[in-house]
Formats: sequence, structure tokens, C-alpha cells
Amino acid sequence: MNKFNEMIDHMHMPEEQYEQMKADLARRAGMRNNTPVWRRYAVAAAFAVCLLGTAATAYAAVRYQWFRIFFDNGGQETEIMEELLAKASTETVTAEDDNYKFTVLNHLYSKEQQMGLILCSFHFQKEHHTHLEVLDREYNTVVLKKNRVVDWQTFQMENTNNGDRDLQFGIKDESGEEVISANVKYYTGEMAEDGGYLIGIRYSFDMEKKVEKTPQLLMSLENAGDIEDKLKVRLPESGEVACVRFTSENNPGNAIVISPLGMTLTKTGNKTEMTEEYENVGNLENMKLVMENQVKTIEDMGGGYATSVLRGDMETECTWYTQKEFTNLVDVSEIKYIELDGEKYSK
Repeated sequence: MNKFNEMIDHMHMPEEQYEQMKADLARRAGMRNNTPVWRRYAVAAAFAVCLLGTAATAYAAVRYQWFRIFFDNGGQETEIMEELLAKASTETVTAEDDNYKFTVLNHLYSKEQQMGLILCSFHFQKEHHTHLEVLDREYNTVVLKKNRVVDWQTFQMENTNNGDRDLQFGIKDESGEEVISANVKYYTGEMAEDGGYLIGIRYSFDMEKKVEKTPQLLMSLENAGDIEDKLKVRLPESGEVACVRFTSENNPGNAIVISPLGMTLTKTGNKTEMTEEYENVGNLENMKLVMENQVKTIEDMGGGYATSVLRGDMETECTWYTQKEFTNLVDVSEIKYIELDGEKYSK
């Protein structure tokens, strides 16, 4: 039996699943004491192989499941995905009251870009006049209720008096510093193992002062009447996502920081010329990411959302900070340089 326990010992999986597997294996091996020893071990061996194969397949599916929520090509196992999985937290944290419950399953955060991904399970504990708006795989708005999912048009017809409250997730810095957070919620029709809606949350925020260490972030359910602060958790820390920084050859103050999660752009220029472009983040359409054997555009990186924040505002100049999420996993280390608005950005 020891050799089969050793096989299981070398598998990486949640502790509960690990202990259950070992218990099942031991139980099956010894359930018939009148069976010859050699046959009991043969049964155990066969069961171990079957169990290991099933568990490994199931665990791999769970392990990669959340990338399909965030990335259009997330169903393909790649080296980039492996790198991100190694950085993501696997510690689970739960918040609940009588009305709602959510459990953070995975968290991945880029400190340099101030962007992150959260996979969580969400439950409506009771029927209330509340709902959660999310995006489906085609980026259409759908509405989650306690026992059903409805499209946006149907919900609008049902909620003519606007009596339903829209629940929101907020992410803030525990230090108390006011952080403006933008987040988008995704749901692809899958349920979590605990029976909740499996939801992916992309978030980003802009702290003007770069912090030396990763801030302790809090996640809470807003608009839920949580006067006792029960619907709030500290997000588990993740490993740092590797980023590549590109600096403008014409203006060293202009920089692009890029990772598989997305990109950030800091750009200073003429106030009159830049304000409309960067307020609508339409300027990114002419971006070219030049690689060894190909050139990619921002469209090739996927149709994710973008936001811009005015960081500096002077009489003739202004500085815009833009964050753009990617919905296609790309190996950004292959990018040699970037072209934007006639400027070349190099490593």
C-alpha cells in the first residue's frame, strides 16, 4: 500500500481531496479481509490507477477552468497559463451573512500594473429584490438571480419599477487610502463545486504613488445592506505577474507596461490634442506590437475593456494613465518594441 500512497503524495491538489483519496484507497484495499493478500493489493493497485487518473483529470479541469472565463483562448494549455497558475493564490476565503455568500477561489495580481483577476463562487442565500449583472462569453449583459439567469432585455421588462438593487463587488486598499476601482464581472454558465455561480472578476485601480510592496486588498459586496461588515474579505496575496516595460525613445516619461493580463500606458502631451483621444481610449487602435516574425495590433490582444484616468492637468500639457485588459493570452516576452502615435517604445 505504501507505494500507492507515495503516488498520491506526489500529486498537487486541495487537501480535502487529497485526504479523501487516500482514505478511499485504504478502504478499498482492506474491505475484504478474507481475500488473499496478493489479490487485495491487486485491487488496490487497479483502484489507485483509476482514482489517480480520474482525480488528475478532474483537478486539471478545475485548475484551468478559470482561464476560460477571462480569456477567449483560455481553453488551450500553454506555458503562459502555467506561469500564471504558478503565481495565482489558491487559498480560499469566504464571506457570508443571512442573504449572500461569496468565496474567493483564486486571485492573481500585477502590482506594477495595479490590475488583477479573481475567481469566486457566489450564492444568493435568500430571495431578495437584488441581482448581479455579469457578462457572458459573447460580452452580453445577463442578470443573475437566486434561482435563475435571465438576459438583459427580459430583466428590464420584469423590473419596470427599478425595484431591484444591483449588487457590486468593490476592491479597496486596506490602508484606508481612497482607491477608485474599475471591475468587470464574467459568467460563462458554469457553477462552482459548492453550487454557487462561478464568477470571474477583472479589476484595476490607479494609485498615483507606486507602493514598495503589494498592498493588502479588501474585497466586499456592495449595495447589499452589509451594516455588520460580514460581506468583506482580505484577498489572498498572489505571486507577482511578470511584466515588460517599454519606454518612448522620444519622451522617456511615456511608458507602456505589458503583461498577459493587459497593458498600462502613461503618456504626457499637448492638452488640447490628447484630451479627447485618451478620454475615449480610442488612440490604442493604431498600436503595433512588433515581434520577431509578426506584428500584432491591439485587436489581436482581444476585446477587453479599457479605462483612462487624468493624472496630471497643467495649462498646456496633461498626463493620461490608461489601463487595457487583454482577452487573449499572448507571450509578451516575444515583443521586441511597440509603436504608438508615431513613437517607438523600446525595452
